[in-house]
Amino acid sequence: MVSSSTDGSSSFRAFSSSGGAIAAGILLGKRQKESASELFSLTFLVTLIFGIAFAASAFFLAEPVSVFLASGGSLVPLIKNYIFVSMLGAPVIGIGLLMVSFLGVENHPELASLYLIVSNAVNLILDFVFLKYTPLGTAGAALSTVMGFLLGMSVIIFYIRSPKRMMGFTKIKSLSPLKTAVVTGVPNFIFMIMTFIRTLGFNVIIINLIGNDGMMIYTVCENVLMIVEMLTAGIIGIIPNMAGILYGEKDYYGIRALCKRVLSYTAVTAAAAFAAVIIFTRWVAGMFGIDDPNTLDETVTALRLFMLCLPAYIWNKFLISYYESVEESKQASIITFFENGFFVLPAVFVGILISLNLSGNGISGLVLGYVVSEVMTALAAYIFRKVKHKDSDFYMLPAENPGNCLDFTIKAQMEETSLVPKEIKEFCRKYGVDKEMANLAAVAAEEMTVNCIKYGGKSSHWIDVSLLAEEDKLQLRIRDNGVPFNPAEYECDSDEFDIHGIELVKKISSRISYIRAIDLNNTVIEFDIQDKSRYSLKDN
Repeated sequence: MVSSSTDGSSSFRAFSSSGGAIAAGILLGKRQKESASELFSLTFLVTLIFGIAFAASAFFLAEPVSVFLASGGSLVPLIKNYIFVSMLGAPVIGIGLLMVSFLGVENHPELASLYLIVSNAVNLILDFVFLKYTPLGTAGAALSTVMGFLLGMSVIIFYIRSPKRMMGFTKIKSLSPLKTAVVTGVPNFIFMIMTFIRTLGFNVIIINLIGNDGMMIYTVCENVLMIVEMLTAGIIGIIPNMAGILYGEKDYYGIRALCKRVLSYTAVTAAAAFAAVIIFTRWVAGMFGIDDPNTLDETVTALRLFMLCLPAYIWNKFLISYYESVEESKQASIITFFENGFFVLPAVFVGILISLNLSGNGISGLVLGYVVSEVMTALAAYIFRKVKHKDSDFYMLPAENPGNCLDFTIKAQMEETSLVPKEIKEFCRKYGVDKEMANLAAVAAEEMTVNCIKYGGKSSHWIDVSLLAEEDKLQLRIRDNGVPFNPAEYECDSDEFDIHGIELVKKISSRISYIRAIDLNNTVIEFDIQDKSRYSLKDN
């Protein structure tokens, strides 16, 4: 039996797809929609081409790679079948993961989560069916993964038909955006290589040292971990979906607040999942068709020990997603390398040997070795960061935004709007902002928040207001969860229907831009301090 789990498909991403999505998110944060669409198109094309090339190479590489990994032993046919089918499915997996990466950036995190749930559910079901009721063996294990990704693509139909899409296929004018996508996605490229090596390494070590029973128990443990990750992936998945946009906007305060909220929600979800697995371990193990009493007892013990890896495992996944999103690819790559090969294979190998030498069956050493490898990865990542960036916290962001920042939230209620100009004027007075510019920002903020409340619809509950004061400009950011509305494109065409104040804001500001991201309206209004003579309330 060969483990077909890919360590959670939410983490298994093609380097070009995830890197492209993160880079596109940053471009959207900078309000460069056309560039984001071009990057999406280029990334899709490259992913498809490389996927087809990789699939074609299966006919030539599957056997020699299998012989090398199995040292010419009896496992060659098993490994060859697994590698061959997996490589043939590369285009399906690559395109599927690309679309998952872009779904979150495109205001559809719920579809990204649904895709992962469908693909993993199909994978688990077919894994059980193929391995138990067909002679496919290892080929069936690989085929279940490919079929999961293929059937999960039915979710993409909802995205293609969505009116909320900000990116679409467009003419590719240059290959230069590809460099950004590749650099951002290096950790995922490393992940693909290391996961491939790790999966085969696990198969060779476990089958040779503790046999098929050990592989079966480990597969149960890893599939349970994959299910738990599915529960937390929807939360952690917000990081690459939204942090890239916030990073493009230089909203470092927003990034910190986002991470704190994601970590708190993830911790609660992971703790609940951990408790459920520990309490209902026997039932969970039986879910995978284990009915032999002795094997079931061994699986229960192994699974409870294995779940001790969860805190470090979730933390490492969070860090990888976060560092990819803020262009700290080196830090993300180090964690990926440590977690998926550098520590885990030696730790598991040594753990099994120690367990066998102590007259054990090797299974407890296997799962404890996995737990130790996750803890060592988190520790090594911390040491690496402290050595390379001595005075930084794990965010690795500037201590403050490039200037002084005011950030507060109001309820979407009219009586709250009177607080907005007061807060802005007080902030500007505190930091020595010109009084006339402060008045302009205060008027713009009040007008925009009033319109958010009046026309936001039933979904509008809160409004975030942020003002960044730099040497050469003021940047006002309004973010709300109301119905989609782009004030930058609004034009007053009659006296009967006029959203009062938007034309005024356009006249008194130097520029206004808008983007709809993660189902939120994000409007940025800028005032050039050095050109303040152009903008005066007296003229309006």
